[in-house]
Amino acid sequence: MEEKNMKKATIRDVAKAAGVSQSTVSRVLNNNGYVGEDARRRVEEAMEALHYSPSAIAVCLSKSRSRMIGVIVPQIFAPFFSQMYYIADRIMERYGYRLLLCNSDESLKREKELIDDLLSYKIAALLIVPVDGDEGSNKAYLDHIRSTGTPVVCVDREIEGIHCDGVYIDNYTACYEVTKDVLARGYRNIAYMADPPIYGPGRDRLRGFRDACKEFGVTVPEENIFLAPIEDTKPLNAFLHDVARRDVPPKAIINFVRGWDYTMLQALHSAGLRVPEDVYLTGLDDDNTLPNFGYSMQYLPSTIDFSETAAKLLIERVEAGNALPEPERRIFTTHMKPVFERKVTLPKPDAAPTETDEREVKYIKAK
Repeated sequence: MEEKNMKKATIRDVAKAAGVSQSTVSRVLNNNGYVGEDARRRVEEAMEALHYSPSAIAVCLSKSRSRMIGVIVPQIFAPFFSQMYYIADRIMERYGYRLLLCNSDESLKREKELIDDLLSYKIAALLIVPVDGDEGSNKAYLDHIRSTGTPVVCVDREIEGIHCDGVYIDNYTACYEVTKDVLARGYRNIAYMADPPIYGPGRDRLRGFRDACKEFGVTVPEENIFLAPIEDTKPLNAFLHDVARRDVPPKAIINFVRGWDYTMLQALHSAGLRVPEDVYLTGLDDDNTLPNFGYSMQYLPSTIDFSETAAKLLIERVEAGNALPEPERRIFTTHMKPVFERKVTLPKPDAAPTETDEREVKYIKAK
């Protein structure tokens, strides 16, 4: 009977079984240097017989670059980032690369430490959603890493003046279009939720929201605007429950906080409000819950398109070797609009609606 705690074979054991030196075994493992066919065969047979599995870390350290790609995101739990990672991982697998996922938690210091850790494993490239807020950014360090020949592709957030490849989203247009749609339906008592403007996406979304309001001559009171990170759950819950329980709650809520769906619906339901008859929800719908209420949010381009572009650009840079071309800046212009899948009833407008594309929408009559 085989022992449960059988000792793991080492490179020394393989060398002894094959009748060769440890350096010969190392050359076979790394495919580096001359090894005779007979010696190579004996080493491979010994490894198979001993069930020898080389240390991935040791193999990485013995080479100038590994087959690992580092990925750093600010919030692993955010649906957009987890989906981006999944798609990138599937693409990288086709080329024989593995991803190492890290979470910076929006900390500049932690991001720097994670980058150092990944570089110690001699990663082939770095895919990063960089921290860029009140603390500043690691722009100079990322530029330096690229200058040494390690590809760096930034996604989602653009650091001003950075000299690295980047794939970014035009957050302004999507938020502008959604806000304009709400105002065109005649809603004036509205609420707005989004990430804080300390990050590029938050700034662009807020600008799109304010520009659409300005176009319609609408001023949204500050108490109807919530700008805080998704992980700041207590203020978010407090805001949602406050607006839901007001004597006159907002008739439309525009949301650009990722992963909002369940919390939003819970707050509205606890206040006895219906979706969309009492409150029309629009904006990001990461959990895909709005189809349950007869409509959905069409977001173009999709997360799949965006993630595939970032992953393929990264592969291009890895395959280019140390002679990296000048960095590229790829911008995805985004569009977002509601698509009504069946007849739905929306709240009574505060003002006369302008023309919309939908033919299957009706509004609650004034009581």
